[in-house]
Amino acid sequence: MRSARQNTPRTRLLVLVLCLLTGSPIGRPKSSAVSSVEPQPIPPRYIPYHLIVGFRPGVLALTEPVTRAEAAPYAFLRDLAATMGLREIIRMAPSLPPPPDRRRASEALAQRAPRSYSEVALLLERYGLDRLALLRFAHPIDPVRWAQTLLRRYPEEIEFAEPDYVLRSHRVPNDPLFGQQWYLRDRNVFPERRADIWAPEAWDITTGRSDVVIAVIDTGIDASHPDLARKLFVNPGEIPNNGVDDDRNGFVDDVSGWDFVRGDPDPDDENGHGTWMSSLAAAETNNAVDIAGVGWESRLLPLKAGDERGNFPISTLTRAITYAVTMAPFGVRVINMSLGGPGTSPALERALAAANDARLIAIAAAGNDGQNNDVTSHLPSYLTTRLDNVVAVAATDRFNQLASFSNYGRLSVDVGAPGVGILGLTTQNTSAELGRSEGTIIGNGTSQATALVSGIAALIFSAYPESTPIQVKIRLLANVDRIPELANRVVSGGRVNAFRALERDDVPPAPITDLRLLTDVTSLTLTWTATGDDGLLGRAAFYDIRYSPSPITANTLRFATRVKDPPRPQPAGTIETWTLPPDIPPRTYYFLIRVFDNAGNMAESNQVEVTITR
Repeated sequence: MRSARQNTPRTRLLVLVLCLLTGSPIGRPKSSAVSSVEPQPIPPRYIPYHLIVGFRPGVLALTEPVTRAEAAPYAFLRDLAATMGLREIIRMAPSLPPPPDRRRASEALAQRAPRSYSEVALLLERYGLDRLALLRFAHPIDPVRWAQTLLRRYPEEIEFAEPDYVLRSHRVPNDPLFGQQWYLRDRNVFPERRADIWAPEAWDITTGRSDVVIAVIDTGIDASHPDLARKLFVNPGEIPNNGVDDDRNGFVDDVSGWDFVRGDPDPDDENGHGTWMSSLAAAETNNAVDIAGVGWESRLLPLKAGDERGNFPISTLTRAITYAVTMAPFGVRVINMSLGGPGTSPALERALAAANDARLIAIAAAGNDGQNNDVTSHLPSYLTTRLDNVVAVAATDRFNQLASFSNYGRLSVDVGAPGVGILGLTTQNTSAELGRSEGTIIGNGTSQATALVSGIAALIFSAYPESTPIQVKIRLLANVDRIPELANRVVSGGRVNAFRALERDDVPPAPITDLRLLTDVTSLTLTWTATGDDGLLGRAAFYDIRYSPSPITANTLRFATRVKDPPRPQPAGTIETWTLPPDIPPRTYYFLIRVFDNAGNMAESNQVEVTITR
């Protein structure tokens, strides 16, 4: 732990609080029912002297992490220095050596997670993260206006520009406080009324593996806490405290995480939120100390992207995700993001897309505004509608109700998880916002719900190491305990169940072989015969319908457009139909259906060519 730091001046940017202390006012009645009146959306806030820019291929080749603008290798950057006060260009992804055989590396990455920094470099390049930079100005600017101005002024050099928006932190063990952790196993209700995640039953199958690492992107971690001290991931390629970047990944002495707020290898927690989330996901368990974490054996990689007030700029969050991708060869499989706010971000989407290709799943809080996220976009959880590896989590209470503060969304929030009265660990530094001298804390929020789901994801990866992110996501969604309160509020219609998510099932659905376009109806409608959960038996869990102007292959699937509201599979043998939505632009497309069972096993349909004319 560092000694107390001198606080530098900061703009206080309150966007969304994803961590609500018990007894604190939450701004609306504590009824579990969601009001029919939508709350007023909170406007996005940003750092006024930052701009995130994605340069076009071949434009930017920064050799240093930070480049002074007046010495930049391109005239348009030097012009911005002279006319707009541009001070620095900060590279947002590490500079890693490319693979010697790019084709061979690309083929390998289609089948597995990256195993070297050079393979990671290929993923960063694939999504343009190697061309992503933070422009830092000497004085405040209007980032929204200047993002548009730069795109107009330099269309050949700049692919996109966006403000640096700020989000907010929102086996039975012998641990002495386990009895207070109702959300793991609630013994005070009848089994049919349980509102917990069925953790002890899951632990009878697996307590996790130490080579499955959870990257907690938050406010840091109190590594001195006795229930966390031995849970940190250790970078095998780095020698501690020698001032050298031993493994040449762009970070000096990054032994156990990184502080992206201050740019050093000590991700200490000056707020308490990060320690809390880390403890819920993977505190040391069955050690007769404090609480139990969901992923007993998993290691924690603390990536500090939020300051002492719980503010998370998109720039630090994007760099933290990119770092998690960089460390995928060493076991990082889960990213926890107990934070959020309004808006969208191309930079963040690209970073999480690269994480998907690196076989990382990202668990994101749905938010604490009590709003419908289908109506008001919430970042980063809205990316579940665009990426296979993002899971958006709402909060439920001890009575199987949607928490009064929790955001929801039939299309944009995936699952519920306990988020009321959640006991966890915090920093013992009482000067921190959430610090407590006893090192424990109880509170509410979708933050806590998210951390619990991250722990379950780590258990799934431990039991099924070859799983892809979409398979883990399907296991989380398809094996929920369905509860009436969440019907039409979240995609899955239920609360996560760790035990059911670990079910072994090696039999995939049968492929759909008769996908075709109906010719005797007025609207464009596809039809097919439903297959099953196991071959041609039972009922599959989910459909994933995609379309593309060209035939869809394994290499081009990620570019195909995903339908937001596909139908639910019917029992095997049922004739199903689906009418194309009217907002698809006119042209010829190829449509494909992927069929998933509850264990994430997948089969594909034949592809059908459809021409849309308006």
